[in-house]
Amino acid sequence: MHTKFLLLVIIFSFNVSAETLPSTNFKSVQKFISQMVNEHYFSRKELITIFSQIHLQVPKKKIAASKPQKKPKTVTKKKPMTWDKYRDLFINNNRIKDGVKFWKKYHEQIEEAENKYSIPSEIIVAILGIETNYGQTKGKHPTFKALTTRAFGNYRRKQFYKNELEEFLLMARENVLPPLAVKGSYAGAMGYPQFISSSYRNFAVDFDLDGKIDLFSDPVDSIGSIANYLSEHYWQKDTDIASKINLQHEYALLAKNTTNKPTKTTKFWRDNGIKIDNNIANHVKAAFILLEQESESDNETWITFWNFYVLTRYNHDNRYAMSVYQLANKIEQEFNSQK
Repeated sequence: MHTKFLLLVIIFSFNVSAETLPSTNFKSVQKFISQMVNEHYFSRKELITIFSQIHLQVPKKKIAASKPQKKPKTVTKKKPMTWDKYRDLFINNNRIKDGVKFWKKYHEQIEEAENKYSIPSEIIVAILGIETNYGQTKGKHPTFKALTTRAFGNYRRKQFYKNELEEFLLMARENVLPPLAVKGSYAGAMGYPQFISSSYRNFAVDFDLDGKIDLFSDPVDSIGSIANYLSEHYWQKDTDIASKINLQHEYALLAKNTTNKPTKTTKFWRDNGIKIDNNIANHVKAAFILLEQESESDNETWITFWNFYVLTRYNHDNRYAMSVYQLANKIEQEFNSQK
């Protein structure tokens, strides 16, 4: 029925070890194929063709109870990268300089996106800078293989990746893309803005009005799509994002490493004894985050507002959102100084 999609299927060959089998040998994949056929009217033959190119590791057989079992190794949980190291990866002279250059090149389109979606230009540019260094590093991993492996292999969050695999196949069909040829990050993010498949389908826009949505090679569609994404997640125009704060010892536990949604007003926090800048109105909702440094004495605590939380909808990591915020500020300062 969908002949264009079928014609675009590309057969790749992969090295296969004795411990792997084509994914079509697995019942879970067969069930998924049937779901796509029944719910979305895909060709079964087409899906079998492309899934057969992906090989999954065969689960190891359980050791018989009568045999002595080795004591499991103690797994030491790896500590996350500290804020100072994470920050230095993205906020540096090259990223700032290239951001200014990108902004100048696409000044009209970025300004148009700001006017249409009420997203600051510097935020759009900073996200592109952090995600793919303005399109220079979009990823070389086959997306279909990455999603299939994670949906049906030995990985966490299998249901998430199964959902994204479903969205990916729909996205590929809608945009007439050969599934096996699409490349992105090791976890399935794609294009200039590194959208996952569901974000591509729900938030990507044809911003240059050329009749197609292209986040792989079109920076203008990518600019508009980032702005649309943040707008659809309820970005608030002309409001603060974050501010450094010194939390007194008894309040330090309010600052979290994890995403902290602002639910209580600054008046609430003030009434409970926290000293907050008088320039921040009482009705503004705020939360507190902790950014751990290599040296504990250098740890930073910040008061964050709704738009900081919106940035964490793009990537659920406080360090990511803070990098976007700080890189955006530095790019804006340099951009304005060159006017």
